[in-house]
Amino acid sequence: MKINKTGLLRKLVTGIGRKSAAAQNVALVKQRMQQNRKLHLACGDNIIPGWSNVDVEDSGSVIGWDLRRPLPLDAECMRLIYSEHFVEHIAPAEAAALLRECQRVLEPDGILRVSTPDLRKLAQLYLSGRLNEWGDMGWTPATPARMMNEGMRSWGHQFLYDAPELEMLLQSVGFAAITRVRWGESAVAELQRIESRPDHEELIYECRK
Repeated sequence: MKINKTGLLRKLVTGIGRKSAAAQNVALVKQRMQQNRKLHLACGDNIIPGWSNVDVEDSGSVIGWDLRRPLPLDAECMRLIYSEHFVEHIAPAEAAALLRECQRVLEPDGILRVSTPDLRKLAQLYLSGRLNEWGDMGWTPATPARMMNEGMRSWGHQFLYDAPELEMLLQSVGFAAITRVRWGESAVAELQRIESRPDHEELIYECRK
Protein backbone atom coordinates (compact mmCIF):
# COMPACT_ATOMS: atom_id res chain seq x y z
CA MET A 1 0.00 0.00 0.00
CA LYS A 2 1.40 3.36 -1.02
CA ILE A 3 1.64 5.91 1.77
CA ASN A 4 0.90 9.54 0.96
CA LYS A 5 3.79 11.04 2.89
CA THR A 6 2.75 14.61 2.13
CA GLY A 7 -0.75 14.05 3.49
CA LEU A 8 0.58 12.19 6.53
CA LEU A 9 3.07 14.98 7.26
CA ARG A 10 0.29 17.57 6.94
CA LYS A 11 -1.86 15.67 9.46
CA LEU A 12 1.04 15.32 11.88
CA VAL A 13 1.94 19.01 11.65
CA THR A 14 -1.71 20.03 12.01
CA GLY A 15 -2.08 17.80 15.05
CA ILE A 16 1.04 19.20 16.66
CA GLY A 17 -0.17 22.72 15.89
CA ARG A 18 -3.51 22.08 17.57
CA LYS A 19 -1.84 20.63 20.65
CA SER A 20 0.57 23.56 20.77
CA ALA A 21 -2.27 26.08 20.45
CA ALA A 22 -4.21 24.34 23.22
CA ALA A 23 -1.14 24.36 25.46
CA GLN A 24 -0.57 28.04 24.75
CA ASN A 25 -4.22 28.77 25.55
CA VAL A 26 -3.98 26.98 28.91
CA ALA A 27 -0.74 28.83 29.66
CA LEU A 28 -2.42 32.15 28.89
CA VAL A 29 -5.40 31.30 31.11
CA LYS A 30 -3.01 30.37 33.91
CA GLN A 31 -1.13 33.62 33.49
CA ARG A 32 -4.33 35.67 33.59
CA MET A 33 -5.68 33.82 36.64
CA GLN A 34 -2.44 34.33 38.53
CA GLN A 35 -2.37 38.09 37.95
CA ASN A 36 -4.29 38.31 41.22
CA ARG A 37 -4.09 35.94 44.16
CA LYS A 38 -7.85 36.21 44.59
CA LEU A 39 -10.02 33.97 42.41
CA HIS A 40 -13.72 34.68 41.74
CA LEU A 41 -15.29 31.55 40.21
CA ALA A 42 -18.44 31.59 38.05
CA CYS A 43 -18.57 35.35 38.20
CA GLY A 44 -21.28 35.92 35.60
CA ASP A 45 -21.59 39.69 35.12
CA ASN A 46 -20.48 40.41 38.70
CA ILE A 47 -16.94 41.60 38.03
CA ILE A 48 -15.06 42.22 41.28
CA PRO A 49 -12.14 44.66 40.85
CA GLY A 50 -8.80 43.30 41.97
CA TRP A 51 -9.92 39.67 41.58
CA SER A 52 -9.36 37.15 38.79
CA ASN A 53 -12.94 36.78 37.56
CA VAL A 54 -13.60 33.42 35.88
CA ASP A 55 -16.58 32.10 33.92
CA VAL A 56 -17.18 29.82 30.97
CA GLU A 57 -17.28 32.66 28.40
CA ASP A 58 -14.10 34.65 27.90
CA SER A 59 -14.16 38.44 27.61
CA GLY A 60 -11.78 41.26 28.37
CA SER A 61 -12.67 41.30 32.06
CA VAL A 62 -13.62 37.62 32.42
CA ILE A 63 -11.23 34.69 32.11
CA GLY A 64 -12.88 31.89 30.16
CA TRP A 65 -12.61 28.45 31.75
CA ASP A 66 -14.93 25.46 32.16
CA LEU A 67 -14.97 24.95 35.92
CA ARG A 68 -15.76 21.28 35.46
CA ARG A 69 -12.12 20.98 34.38
CA PRO A 70 -9.16 21.10 36.80
CA LEU A 71 -7.94 24.63 37.44
CA PRO A 72 -4.80 25.37 35.37
CA LEU A 73 -2.96 26.63 38.44
CA ASP A 74 -0.03 25.55 40.57
CA ALA A 75 -0.68 24.30 44.08
CA GLU A 76 -0.85 26.88 46.87
CA CYS A 77 -0.85 29.95 44.61
CA MET A 78 -4.10 31.63 45.68
CA ARG A 79 -4.94 33.52 48.88
CA LEU A 80 -8.72 33.83 48.54
CA ILE A 81 -11.38 32.09 46.42
CA TYR A 82 -15.02 33.16 46.17
CA SER A 83 -17.94 31.40 44.48
CA GLU A 84 -21.57 32.53 44.69
CA HIS A 85 -24.50 30.35 43.61
CA PHE A 86 -22.61 27.96 41.37
CA VAL A 87 -22.11 24.57 43.04
CA GLU A 88 -25.86 23.88 42.77
CA HIS A 89 -25.56 24.13 38.97
CA ILE A 90 -23.21 21.15 38.59
CA ALA A 91 -23.47 17.50 39.58
CA PRO A 92 -22.30 16.57 43.10
CA ALA A 93 -19.24 14.75 41.76
CA GLU A 94 -18.29 17.81 39.70
CA ALA A 95 -18.80 20.07 42.72
CA ALA A 96 -16.56 17.81 44.79
CA ALA A 97 -13.87 17.94 42.09
CA LEU A 98 -14.04 21.75 41.89
CA LEU A 99 -13.90 22.20 45.67
CA ARG A 100 -10.97 19.79 45.84
CA GLU A 101 -9.21 21.94 43.24
CA CYS A 102 -9.94 25.03 45.34
CA GLN A 103 -8.36 23.36 48.33
CA ARG A 104 -5.33 22.41 46.23
CA VAL A 105 -4.62 25.88 44.82
CA LEU A 106 -5.15 27.77 48.10
CA GLU A 107 -2.04 28.64 50.02
CA PRO A 108 -1.75 27.44 53.64
CA ASP A 109 -4.33 29.36 55.71
CA GLY A 110 -6.04 30.52 52.49
CA ILE A 111 -9.83 30.87 52.50
CA LEU A 112 -12.62 29.70 50.22
CA ARG A 113 -15.95 31.51 50.62
CA VAL A 114 -18.84 29.69 48.97
CA SER A 115 -22.57 30.43 48.92
CA THR A 116 -25.47 28.37 47.62
CA PRO A 117 -29.27 28.15 48.19
CA ASP A 118 -30.36 26.27 51.29
CA LEU A 119 -32.54 23.23 50.65
CA ARG A 120 -33.89 23.38 54.22
CA LYS A 121 -35.01 26.98 53.69
CA LEU A 122 -36.85 25.98 50.51
CA ALA A 123 -38.52 23.07 52.30
CA GLN A 124 -39.61 25.30 55.19
CA LEU A 125 -41.17 27.80 52.78
CA TYR A 126 -42.92 24.95 50.96
CA LEU A 127 -44.40 23.68 54.24
CA SER A 128 -45.49 27.15 55.33
CA GLY A 129 -46.94 28.01 51.92
CA ARG A 130 -45.11 31.34 51.79
CA LEU A 131 -44.58 32.13 48.12
CA ASN A 132 -43.20 35.68 48.08
CA GLU A 133 -39.73 35.10 49.59
CA TRP A 134 -37.94 35.73 46.30
CA GLY A 135 -40.20 38.41 44.87
CA ASP A 136 -37.27 40.83 44.87
CA MET A 137 -35.51 38.41 42.52
CA GLY A 138 -38.47 38.28 40.14
CA TRP A 139 -39.60 34.81 41.24
CA THR A 140 -43.08 34.39 42.73
CA PRO A 141 -44.21 30.80 42.12
CA ALA A 142 -47.93 30.10 41.77
CA THR A 143 -48.21 27.28 44.31
CA PRO A 144 -46.08 25.63 47.01
CA ALA A 145 -45.58 22.57 44.78
CA ARG A 146 -44.37 24.74 41.92
CA MET A 147 -42.05 26.60 44.28
CA MET A 148 -40.45 23.37 45.42
CA ASN A 149 -40.06 21.97 41.91
CA GLU A 150 -38.85 25.22 40.36
CA GLY A 151 -36.42 25.78 43.22
CA MET A 152 -34.92 22.35 42.63
CA ARG A 153 -34.94 22.30 38.82
CA SER A 154 -35.07 25.79 37.31
CA TRP A 155 -32.13 27.99 36.25
CA GLY A 156 -30.02 24.91 35.58
CA HIS A 157 -30.02 23.72 39.19
CA GLN A 158 -28.81 20.13 39.52
CA PHE A 159 -28.40 19.58 43.26
CA LEU A 160 -29.42 21.71 46.26
CA TYR A 161 -27.53 21.33 49.53
CA ASP A 162 -28.57 21.59 53.14
CA ALA A 163 -26.01 22.52 55.78
CA PRO A 164 -25.00 18.97 56.81
CA GLU A 165 -24.57 17.87 53.18
CA LEU A 166 -22.43 20.85 52.23
CA GLU A 167 -20.32 20.62 55.40
CA MET A 168 -19.70 16.94 54.75
CA LEU A 169 -18.63 17.73 51.18
CA LEU A 170 -16.25 20.50 52.26
CA GLN A 171 -14.70 18.26 54.90
CA SER A 172 -14.31 15.41 52.41
CA VAL A 173 -12.18 17.54 50.05
CA GLY A 174 -9.74 18.45 52.80
CA PHE A 175 -10.69 21.78 54.35
CA ALA A 176 -9.45 21.95 57.93
CA ALA A 177 -11.77 24.63 59.34
CA ILE A 178 -15.31 25.21 58.06
CA THR A 179 -17.38 28.08 59.46
CA ARG A 180 -20.88 29.13 58.50
CA VAL A 181 -21.06 32.91 58.20
CA ARG A 182 -23.79 35.50 57.68
CA TRP A 183 -24.48 37.34 54.44
CA GLY A 184 -21.91 40.10 53.95
CA GLU A 185 -20.00 39.31 57.14
CA SER A 186 -16.39 38.14 57.35
CA ALA A 187 -13.30 38.60 59.48
CA VAL A 188 -11.45 39.20 56.18
CA ALA A 189 -12.01 42.70 54.82
CA GLU A 190 -11.94 41.61 51.17
CA LEU A 191 -14.78 39.14 51.80
CA GLN A 192 -17.09 41.55 53.61
CA ARG A 193 -20.30 42.42 51.73
CA ILE A 194 -19.04 40.53 48.72
CA GLU A 195 -22.38 38.87 47.87
CA SER A 196 -24.08 40.33 44.79
CA ARG A 197 -27.50 38.80 45.49
CA PRO A 198 -30.00 39.89 48.17
CA ASP A 199 -29.89 38.01 51.46
CA HIS A 200 -32.28 35.05 51.48
CA GLU A 201 -30.54 33.03 54.18
CA GLU A 202 -28.34 31.11 51.76
CA LEU A 203 -25.73 28.70 52.97
CA ILE A 204 -22.51 30.71 53.18
CA TYR A 205 -19.30 29.10 54.42
CA GLU A 206 -15.74 30.23 54.82
CA CYS A 207 -13.35 27.30 54.60
CA ARG A 208 -9.75 27.61 55.70
CA LYS A 209 -7.07 25.33 54.33
